[in-house]
Amino acid sequence: MTNRQLYFRLMRQFTPYNGVLLVTLCAVAVASLTDVLLISQLKNVVDSLSPGGIAHGGVASSGVLATVQGWINRLVPVNAAQAALWTVPAIIMALAILRMVSSFSGDYGSAWLSNRVQADLRGRMFARILRLPNGFFDVSSTGTTLSRVTYDANQVSQAGLNVVNVAVRDSVATVGYLVSMFAYDWQLAVFCLSLLPLVAAVVTFAGRRMRRLSESAQHAMGELTRVLDESISGQRVVKIFGGQAYEEERFGAVVKLNRQLAVKQAATAAMNSGIIMMLVGATLSAVIYFALLRAQANELSAGDFVSFMGALLAMQSPIKNLTKINEPLQRGLAAAKSVFGLIDAPVEDDAGKQPLARAQGRIELDAVAFTYGVQADAAPALAGVSLDIRAGETVALVGGSGSGKTTLASLLPRFYDVTGGRILLDGVDVRDYRLADLRAQIALVSQDVVLFNDTLAANIAYGDPAPDQARIEAAAHAAHAHEFIVRQPQGYATQVGENGLRLSGGQRQRLAIARALYKDAPILVLDEATSALDTESERLVQAALERLMEGRTTVVIAHRLSTIENADRIVVMQGGRIAESGTHEALLAQGGMYSRLYQTQKQAT
Repeated sequence: MTNRQLYFRLMRQFTPYNGVLLVTLCAVAVASLTDVLLISQLKNVVDSLSPGGIAHGGVASSGVLATVQGWINRLVPVNAAQAALWTVPAIIMALAILRMVSSFSGDYGSAWLSNRVQADLRGRMFARILRLPNGFFDVSSTGTTLSRVTYDANQVSQAGLNVVNVAVRDSVATVGYLVSMFAYDWQLAVFCLSLLPLVAAVVTFAGRRMRRLSESAQHAMGELTRVLDESISGQRVVKIFGGQAYEEERFGAVVKLNRQLAVKQAATAAMNSGIIMMLVGATLSAVIYFALLRAQANELSAGDFVSFMGALLAMQSPIKNLTKINEPLQRGLAAAKSVFGLIDAPVEDDAGKQPLARAQGRIELDAVAFTYGVQADAAPALAGVSLDIRAGETVALVGGSGSGKTTLASLLPRFYDVTGGRILLDGVDVRDYRLADLRAQIALVSQDVVLFNDTLAANIAYGDPAPDQARIEAAAHAAHAHEFIVRQPQGYATQVGENGLRLSGGQRQRLAIARALYKDAPILVLDEATSALDTESERLVQAALERLMEGRTTVVIAHRLSTIENADRIVVMQGGRIAESGTHEALLAQGGMYSRLYQTQKQAT
């Protein structure tokens, strides 16, 4: 996507608010125009102080001054000379009031639009994140994704409107001052414009460098957020393994990179602005000399000279802002590339059309193969796995690390799609079902329980738009969680804290089981749900799991073989393939891989 296309897409984010945008830009333009008109009053002030002017009893004969004098004569009972004294102050006061109203309207409208578009972008990014496939998170760090939603979205919204604001405000001011200067003395005005080509060349060079630096800065900020996220979330590991110095070194490196890029950006902006101001200063010196020569020749009045110089000096600020407009524009384009890259990221494949109210629970794996990543030489995680699980059957998957147990379980709810073969649910390929309907059939309880910083009740009924308190309590009773919940300060309304850190491991597991019971799905996946618990917690959790597994097709990923002795079938996996399959007793009798694993664990205990 080219810069032009990127910027037009950025500005389209403001399209739903075209009315507010138009009013805001009009207010900005009016505020800028009043600045020009206020500067032009210098001519009236100086001419009024000159011999024969208003201050010496003169009366304006034509133009704006005469019109305003006529209004004052009609509104206030004073003579013409007194009315003339009020003319210039009245004009300045009216312009000041107009400036105040238009400036407030422009600033308020800009803030409203920027924050609204920023909220819209963040909402779209968050909605997209929730629908991205697991493969995206395998290759993208959490810190980088957080930086996109927080920092980049802010940069896009600010740059998009601020650039337009500056372009309107300072373009109106620059044009207004130029028109005034041509009205006072066109020869002087032409002389002032002679350096514009050189200014344009400087702006172009600085803009290209600023774009490169901005893209590097976006990446560096993502790295900083990533290191922060990893260090804070893993602070216990950092402390216990003495990794403070290592993390400080990592953080120091990304902070240094961010600092260096920020300094380079500031230096580029300063160089750009400094050269422009030097050119303006050189022009100003020459113009003053030329203007003094024309004043000596009586070709330029005192009022015209003062107003011309006032317009020339005042024009420096909008020209400076216009030369700097490329800096936030390039930052915004770099951020927009990141933001739209996330918004445009492909979501999970949900092409299935077949609805599914409630599955019976029969699962068939037909020569299933799966490989992580896209490398041609990547080793397959699963290779030709075929397995038939009857509805209501409990099948345990065991094997060493990397044998494919967790991968197989991840394929059932389509966290990943098979790269070979197919998975059938009730005789239909899972890819033919609507994704939401498929996942509604599956409940998951894993060793790493995820709880949200909400109430205990909300965590149990998670995903239900209309929670039923009676069902919540029934699920908690069945999961042996009701007893510890009612002992909490506010019972079911107690906040669990970030990821349930206020609860013990056993309590968190029982909450996860209660959540699965509340969902009442026909298929259950247990991913080493008791492997990290003490004996008492394991007893309670195991009792809750037995209640949960009743009448459901259950796939158990087990590390402790003692917990799956009663499974209908045990499948031993090795190297992405099924090595053995049978009941606990049958596998022990075979004296194969399962028997060796079981005896090893039994001796260890």
